[in-house]
Amino acid sequence: FGKIFSASPAEGFVRPGEDISVTVAFHPTRDRIAEYRKAEKAAAMRRGKPAPPEMPGPLNVRMNAKDIRCVFESHPPITLEATGIAVERTGETKTLSFSTDVRKEVSQSFEVENTQDTVWKLQPQVQTMEPAGTSFFTCPREVVVQPKQKAEVVVTYLPFTMTEPPSNGDATMLSPSGRPRCDKHRGSVFIGTPDGNAILYSLEGVALPPKVDRSLKDRAPCKKQHNQRVPVKNWLHERQRFDVKIELVDPDPSGQEAQGINLHGVGTLDLPPGLERDYRFSIYSYHETTAIVRVSFTSQQTGEFMVVEVELEFFAPESLATIQLDAACRQLAKHKIAVANPLNRPARFVGTSSHPYIRFGQDLEVPARSERTLDLLFRPVEEGSGTADVTLKSDELGVYPYTVKWRATPAGLERSITLKAPLGGSAAELFKFQHMAKCAVEYHARIEPAPGAKTSIADFILEETTVSAPALDENALPKELQLRVRYQPSCLGTKEQPSVSAMLVISGAGGGEYKTMITGFAQPPQPQGPFDVPNGKSTTVEFKNPFENPTEFTFQVDNPAFMVPMRSQVLDPQKTCSLPVSFKSDRDQGGRLIISCKQLSQPWIFYLRGATGKSSSA
Repeated sequence: FGKIFSASPAEGFVRPGEDISVTVAFHPTRDRIAEYRKAEKAAAMRRGKPAPPEMPGPLNVRMNAKDIRCVFESHPPITLEATGIAVERTGETKTLSFSTDVRKEVSQSFEVENTQDTVWKLQPQVQTMEPAGTSFFTCPREVVVQPKQKAEVVVTYLPFTMTEPPSNGDATMLSPSGRPRCDKHRGSVFIGTPDGNAILYSLEGVALPPKVDRSLKDRAPCKKQHNQRVPVKNWLHERQRFDVKIELVDPDPSGQEAQGINLHGVGTLDLPPGLERDYRFSIYSYHETTAIVRVSFTSQQTGEFMVVEVELEFFAPESLATIQLDAACRQLAKHKIAVANPLNRPARFVGTSSHPYIRFGQDLEVPARSERTLDLLFRPVEEGSGTADVTLKSDELGVYPYTVKWRATPAGLERSITLKAPLGGSAAELFKFQHMAKCAVEYHARIEPAPGAKTSIADFILEETTVSAPALDENALPKELQLRVRYQPSCLGTKEQPSVSAMLVISGAGGGEYKTMITGFAQPPQPQGPFDVPNGKSTTVEFKNPFENPTEFTFQVDNPAFMVPMRSQVLDPQKTCSLPVSFKSDRDQGGRLIISCKQLSQPWIFYLRGATGKSSSA
């Protein structure tokens, strides 16, 4: 019986309390059955018994193995009895035909009828003969058929290689390895039944090229590079290298719309045996659209291929990027944005911004299949921070939205003003500044103490404190505005403090703030005149107290022909007195009016010119 029955495992180890399964296989052959019959007849003749009856059929025999022993090291042997019925494959052979795409499973079934009163437990024997070494045809390991009932046996066909297409006059299709493909996959399924019959089906399968093995759907923003994941499983138990082909199916690759879609991916993929990994390709769409991409994976060894289709919906992005712009007020900051045109015709871009002081430098036209850069400009007028939306729009390529994070810092000081004036006099200068606001602004001016300065600001006077400016258009040049500042010193400088300083501040809602330093240098009193005084009449000389305290001034003339009505007078701070000077003489003469005080060593001198009205002799 050792050639007809076998048990596995033949030896092993069993732990305490553990169960193991022993499989008993029955594998009769014609030679072994003939040898068994011959031995059975000889044994019966030796015992004087009749030969065992034969089962019906050409070569049917029942075999009983009664002494299959399992021997233990520390336990008595256990015996097993096995009975097998060998049935010759007779009767009509039927055919089951299958057709499916490669790697797509398809099933068919046939019925088995139990003609006896006992339960049948059938073990179908299925094999794939072409191509050899494969298991494209499978069925359940055991089929149970109840007494006097029927049961279905399901045969499944799952091909991993394609068959040759129907002949069309071309040469036989070869795989890359050089081996010809089968015209059909062939196999068989055999079932021996306990009633001595046998069922045999031949199996034929046609494996068609795959249409689409897998369909994926995804969404991605347009105008952004999108990396698409495609899961790929190696269906063989050996390493495979695939050639990868990526192609655009929809929109039509030859149409204008397809020019706005770019695809890129590596050309090969290695997969270990039986594993699944992701292949990734990148896609970029310039428009909101729907695209279908077909990815084909072809085995370099077998020529078998699989197809995955990816349907992508491209939607408008909220923002392509965040741009940081920092600038001091009234200073220009720039950021370059690169714009590519994949089309075979020029594309024109127009920019818009939600912030009045952020704008694009100019409209841009990008030639076909080229790239250009565009300047984003930021020139704030008021300090602050925030976010803004800027957009580039093209009729050909759609909308490019960006987010700008902006920050405007205080402006630096404007050009400083330096004024020089004699004590008792004054000097004035215009301060000019550039109005850049996109709205109408009324500017207000004031004078503040300079940082760190301890001097009085009363010496500086604004002749006007407000100035109005209209709103400027988008492309208008800045408008120049001006204010007059006067310096009227109240004392002379010292060695330690030779000058006085102040800060001129001009501000207006919507227009920002302007600051500049004002420096004043006080000079000693300067001679003034000459003042013409008619004979017998008087001329008024205006004199102002430049000091910040009440001061007594003395008046005198150095020519007796000139006279003043008073010798001294106390003047309040910054007050002016009108001093009449008279002249009486018989000839034209000159003189000086000298005004002095205790606070100042150098007097004020006013030159006088007396005129009699007579012609002077030669």
